[in-house]
Amino acid sequence: MKSLTALWAVGLVALCLGGCNQGKEQAAAEEAQRNANAKVAEAEREANEKKLAAEKEASEARIKAEAARKEARAAIQKDIAAADRKAADLKERAAKAKGKAKLNAEAAATEFDKRRGLVEQDLQKLNTASGEAWDKLKQETEQHVDAVEEAVASFDRTLSH
Repeated sequence: MKSLTALWAVGLVALCLGGCNQGKEQAAAEEAQRNANAKVAEAEREANEKKLAAEKEASEARIKAEAARKEARAAIQKDIAAADRKAADLKERAAKAKGKAKLNAEAAATEFDKRRGLVEQDLQKLNTASGEAWDKLKQETEQHVDAVEEAVASFDRTLSH
């Protein structure tokens, strides 16, 4: 009987030790899961912060680009308005010209009008373009504005002779 009681006591102690080990393993597993969940939450938080920062940066870049586009359009329109005023004055003078000078002035006025039409088309396109297409179109528009200014200068030289 004593041996049966001793055997039973040893089994109970073994069972307790085994249960204690399982409890420690369970606690360690739960701790590892909490650590993993905390790391996932931290990674998600950092990703969200980076995403918000990128969105803010992109928004600021869009705002700066739009301001630069608006400024560029205004500068182009200012140059064209000056050319238009000069051309209007030259057309008035051309109406008073006689003979060959009148024919040459009319040809110069026609050339101005043709080039001015191209710039007007470019300005319409600039209102809807964006990104690299806008940059390319702006460069073309500036070349067309230069051509308009040259046409005005040619028109002026024609009337001056």
